[in-house]
Amino acid sequence: MPRASKNSNGRSFNTQQSLDGYIKSACDIMRRSNCAGALQYVPELTWILFLRILDEQEQQEAEHAEAVGSAFSYSIAPPYRWHDWAAPYSNDL
Repeated sequence: MPRASKNSNGRSFNTQQSLDGYIKSACDIMRRSNCAGALQYVPELTWILFLRILDEQEQQEAEHAEAVGSAFSYSIAPPYRWHDWAAPYSNDL
């Protein structure tokens, strides 16, 4: 079972079912946007999920590095990181 984590909308995934439902809704959105089929949107969805997971992991590593006073560099430069393009605005919106 996946650990409880929050996405950028604050939604918590406590079970495999809740994560599956979220991914299914993302697939439904991509399917409705005139994608030719799963061969087109599955690689895109996979890349999006990879960027999200990488961003979360690197954010934790950056916080740890800051706490111990060491340097940290991100794997992907801005503006290509998840938080630069997926949630480019503050939480005020």
